[in-house]
Amino acid sequence: MKNYYKSLTIIFLLIIGTQSLLAQEKNKPWVLGVEINAIDVYPVGEDMNPQGPYFDEFFNVSDHWNISFPKLTISKYLSDNFSVNLSGSYNKLTKWGEFPNSPKVKVNNLTYIGVDGMLNYFLSGLSKPSKLKPFIGVGFGYTWIEQGRFNTFSNGINKDELVGAGTVNGAIGANYWIDNRIGLNIQTTYKHSFKEYLAKHWQHSLGVVINLAKKESKKKEEEIKDRDGDGIPDETDVCPDQPGLETLKGCPDADGDGIADKDDACPDIYGFKEFDGCKDTDGDGYADNIDDCPEVKGTLKGCPEEEELEVVSAYCFEDLDEINAYFAALERDGQIEVKGLEFKVQVGAYKTPPKLSYFDFLQDIGEINMIKENELTKFRLGDYKTLVETEIIRLSVIEKGVKDAFVIAFFNGAQVPMRQAIEMLCGKE
Repeated sequence: MKNYYKSLTIIFLLIIGTQSLLAQEKNKPWVLGVEINAIDVYPVGEDMNPQGPYFDEFFNVSDHWNISFPKLTISKYLSDNFSVNLSGSYNKLTKWGEFPNSPKVKVNNLTYIGVDGMLNYFLSGLSKPSKLKPFIGVGFGYTWIEQGRFNTFSNGINKDELVGAGTVNGAIGANYWIDNRIGLNIQTTYKHSFKEYLAKHWQHSLGVVINLAKKESKKKEEEIKDRDGDGIPDETDVCPDQPGLETLKGCPDADGDGIADKDDACPDIYGFKEFDGCKDTDGDGYADNIDDCPEVKGTLKGCPEEEELEVVSAYCFEDLDEINAYFAALERDGQIEVKGLEFKVQVGAYKTPPKLSYFDFLQDIGEINMIKENELTKFRLGDYKTLVETEIIRLSVIEKGVKDAFVIAFFNGAQVPMRQAIEMLCGKE
């Protein structure tokens, strides 16, 4: 019995090992068959009892057929007409033909194991729409039958041992496909042995076949709609009526800045994502499309603060512009302190700010403070009480390389226009 278990293990390993190759082919499907099988050793062309002529009582199921389970088959389609398969069978034989006046000769539950390879030719072609696919096949195999009452011809072999030999096989059968995945198989195979200790025999089988090919997930090319002809199907094209780029989900990019025109505030100007596709010519953090002074740095809508603020003078310098008023106040009133009035020197304003350590080169002048205001990050020096002191700091910053540093004023903690601060100094006198 050890040989029996060993042989059965070989059958299953062969089937599983062949099936593991499935992933290597996608276009030509594999088919798995699970079947019952019937072994008949009677109508095999022998004149000696208990076997008889070919096809004699071929369908005598009750007296001659040994029906058991399983037969496992794995098949691979090679072309439209051809397939190759490997099968393994297991059975228990209790019937061995007949004698005159004894139509059912019994044997003692003989173990049967078969491993067979076949090349099948499908008569109607696999690609034709017919559900019924008849075939014929030829091949080779190896069969083991446990020795019994009528098969004890080999010398030196114990009575309960399996005896094996090679066979030449011929088959006829058909597959009937219920749908694309599941079908039925019926087959009759004649196995001819050239060794006298292994009986020639027929094997009939009936079972289920399963198409293991994966379903195609892509639509046929003719079913894909692409209105704008950019090669991207309408169902995934964000801009289905405008030829575009695959990287932008089918949308165009006229200026080539990597931002789809539908999301680009400046679709005809090469820009940057942080500015919604626009550029910032003066580098003040305001994109040109929203910068009132696109070529001059500024913090109020992109313009310098002094140029944005206009205050009607109530005290002095009525006929002077703001910059002249500033220097006149510096000369005349620069040492005056007004309670609540303070000055700072602004050294930079950024939409995307550098680290605070960037301004370490100014640390010998004073401590840099960083604040966020109007969606900008601003860097400032000091809280100075007089305008003269503030101007000295501004000039020192300019000498360090910050050419656009300027003075801003605060009254009681709130920023006020420089003109207003100057007028407060004039009014103090």
